[in-house]
Amino acid sequence: MMVAQSEERGLESLVQWARILGAAAAATAASAALSGDAAEPTRNYQLQLGIGFAAPYNLEEPFLNAAKARPADWSFETGSRQRMNGQAAVKAGFLDPKTYLPTSKASEAKFGATAVFYSGAEQYPSYYADDYVLDWKGEAQGLMQRWDSKAIVDRQKNSITYSLKPAQAKGGAMRFTGFGDGFSDIRLYRKKYASLLNRGEIWNPEFIKYVRRYDILRTMDLQYTNNFQVRRFDQIAKMSDPWGQRAAITWPEPPFFSIPYEVLFNLGVKADTAIWLTLPPQIGSPISAADPSLRGDKKTSKVDSTKLRAAISAKAGEILASPEWDIFAKAFVDRYIASGYPQSRPLYVEVGNEIWNFANGFWISSHYALAIAEGVADKKSVGSGYGVLVARYMMALDKEFAARKIKPNIVYVIASHTANPWRTQQALEGFAFYLKKNGVDPKTRFPRTAVAVTNYYAHFSEMSLSMFGSKDPKVFAPLWIAEIEKDPDGFARRVSSMITDGPKNVKATGPYMIARFKEHQVLAEQAGSRFLGGYEGGSHFTVPKELSTSKTFRDWWMAYHWSEQGADVCRRINNDLIKAFPGIVISNYKSIGTLAPDTPWNDGHYAKPTPMMEMWDEFARPDRLQ
Repeated sequence: MMVAQSEERGLESLVQWARILGAAAAATAASAALSGDAAEPTRNYQLQLGIGFAAPYNLEEPFLNAAKARPADWSFETGSRQRMNGQAAVKAGFLDPKTYLPTSKASEAKFGATAVFYSGAEQYPSYYADDYVLDWKGEAQGLMQRWDSKAIVDRQKNSITYSLKPAQAKGGAMRFTGFGDGFSDIRLYRKKYASLLNRGEIWNPEFIKYVRRYDILRTMDLQYTNNFQVRRFDQIAKMSDPWGQRAAITWPEPPFFSIPYEVLFNLGVKADTAIWLTLPPQIGSPISAADPSLRGDKKTSKVDSTKLRAAISAKAGEILASPEWDIFAKAFVDRYIASGYPQSRPLYVEVGNEIWNFANGFWISSHYALAIAEGVADKKSVGSGYGVLVARYMMALDKEFAARKIKPNIVYVIASHTANPWRTQQALEGFAFYLKKNGVDPKTRFPRTAVAVTNYYAHFSEMSLSMFGSKDPKVFAPLWIAEIEKDPDGFARRVSSMITDGPKNVKATGPYMIARFKEHQVLAEQAGSRFLGGYEGGSHFTVPKELSTSKTFRDWWMAYHWSEQGADVCRRINNDLIKAFPGIVISNYKSIGTLAPDTPWNDGHYAKPTPMMEMWDEFARPDRLQ
């Protein structure tokens, strides 16, 4: 039954894909290709950009239809200060359990809300001053709450048009009332792009114009990879679904997650770049991490890692033998071929994200990999389990590509932790172990793998330890403030010098990265793999709350970070890495967005380039900057 459902869903998606994007292959043939497909300016490195989340607040605005970035869930106001959502809304009959769209019964609620779109638009009012259309199919009445009612210039049965002036540009909350039959196909878009959207285009031209200057686009956040709980291909969103559903510890689970792979392949075709995508680590698992049986005995809203590991390790052999691997591979390759993505162009595939990290955003995937190792591997480590999962994906995809008689340029990324080269060693050993166990010589497969680590810089607590002798924010925060008050420019120079020049033993400084990169490179080459470079880079100068609440510090930090001086730090880090590792991939983790103490990786906005954005352009494709 599971196989039949997966195949049916895959066929449905492919029919939609062919109808919506049938011209993609022809467009590819007519365009000048990138990343090894055509002549390009000689550069001894590749530049990667991480795309932001498929989220309503993402100011990259990647999709023509902004409503595609909404999550699956809705919130219904059922009384004064009373809201119903998720499974409660499904049980009440307000949400269809398969589509998560409101039913006619939802008309009993005062309204149904999805998300707030364009949060932060008020920072770039001229850019977001435009005509916007909200439309839908079926019975309902829609509006963008928080958008000035005076901005409404047209209202039809199934659409409403707003003309926002700069003073009116701000985040708007999408709401609907009066639900009836056939409610579906919600769209929110700039009116000027209506013709593009109506002919099946996906991507905002402004977004494409910007990202195509990079060689590689990494879609980890766009896919909501962290703690990926997809266990079957048919759990991945279809073209008709919204694409903003992240992992959720709710039960029963939402009916779909993430974004269709055909959309990611199309991004590579449309932007004419290589794509670096992620694969869900839990394929084939018979149990979801969200299952109530895996919750804590006392903290029932939290997953118990011991229970999770016990459940997965006991089934590890069964998981790796599951037919879902072949189902996934077939559906994945169907979409890859249909997209027109050039088979000679590298396609980087990475299992999960940071499967070595046990922090909140990653720990389910890391515990899952550890459980796989505990169940089947000779060495019981998270790295070993991660290597097993990479090898299992390679076996499944190789089998499917062989059946199609094609040999595409797939690069299996072994993504590791800069600070701990031994994690790379574990992953390489786990990869080799699983291939040997299945009668495959690892020496024949390692050349199609590549080791990558993070190239981000600036570690606040480590820098504080070096400068002030303490990692405790309560101790070092007043010392930072005192230095800023005494000599803000001089202290900025001191901070910059530490990041670019070290000492080498201070984490996330330039010399530290070069030393660690060399260790990863040696391990990769000894195994028969290669060292690829970075997969997340740029500033990670995140600020502890003890300093982010200080106006003195915030004013100094905000002025420094996007300044010429702040940009020069990143420029120096990039150049030093390129000099030390010719051919390296240099990564910019994020670009378009607002600057804040918890998002130092953002560089600026299309409407207001900063010295940091201009610095990254120095490393971009010069033929793509206009």
